[in-house]
Amino acid sequence: FEQWSTATQRSADSIASCNRALRLFEEHAGQVPIALITRSMGIAFKAMLVDLPTTSKTASDRLGWINSLLIHAFRELELIPKHPWYGLSIKNRPTTKREPWTDEMLLRLFSHPIWSVGELPRDKKAGRWAAYWVPLIGLYTGARCSEICQLRTADVKIISQIPTFRITDEGSNQKLKSDTSDRVIPIHNELLRLGFMDYVRSLSTEQLWPDLPFRNERAGGYFSQWFTTLRKSLDIPSEIVFHSFRHTFRSKLVVQRISEPVIDQILGHAPQGSIGAKSYTHVTLQTMVEAVQTAEFHVLQDTNLLPVLPIKQTPKT
Repeated sequence: FEQWSTATQRSADSIASCNRALRLFEEHAGQVPIALITRSMGIAFKAMLVDLPTTSKTASDRLGWINSLLIHAFRELELIPKHPWYGLSIKNRPTTKREPWTDEMLLRLFSHPIWSVGELPRDKKAGRWAAYWVPLIGLYTGARCSEICQLRTADVKIISQIPTFRITDEGSNQKLKSDTSDRVIPIHNELLRLGFMDYVRSLSTEQLWPDLPFRNERAGGYFSQWFTTLRKSLDIPSEIVFHSFRHTFRSKLVVQRISEPVIDQILGHAPQGSIGAKSYTHVTLQTMVEAVQTAEFHVLQDTNLLPVLPIKQTPKT
């Protein structure tokens, strides 16, 4: 565990989670020399995790951390001749089904003074202007909360006269869920109308949200907490969360009959289908522009609920 912890850059959250899983395994099996850990021990540990009063995700994560240590012992340290728990896993079954945002819920959220009059929250976890822009970007791009919160000003690029977001892990503290998450997303016209590019031009900082604090090296940790508090204060059901913007955006594209390869490219999903389809299907930027612009939220646009807010000052650093 100690050698795994320092073998590469890992977050404090990851190290602490792995340590908790290790202690749980040792409570279950004892302090067994690593060379004597067998597959039957893994099967027994898996059964114990499933029986605990926790979610399937928690059980899956705990088994995964011990698997990571065994892989490190096998591949990197060569302490064992094979990985004894290869293939052992626990299927993660979401306890709460995430629902897309309805027009009623969108209206309830974006009627808040943050968006109706530009009254930025004082809670530091909200990150001032991040509170205004991050949910809107989530709605009009389908990007994950962490992807949006870790954006740098350099990640807003003009490509062939098209404003875009670059979702990448090239910057410090930037992370991606998978290789396919590295992508470019055209910026929706509604975000441009609201003055997003004016906001970007007002900055002289590397981070797109200079007032948004990191939580254990994660840009979106505190923001997620704040958004959950806001959602609850507005009596928005628990099954509608920030990630629901992603489902909502995808549903809009499906209704407009946008092809799956284009949707996958925009959302950063692995392409589906045959090996040939995965290897030779290329989506152009112009095709993505046309797809993104089909996502319209008339409940917000037709009521002029979101006024254009002038950027009067550079956010505090």
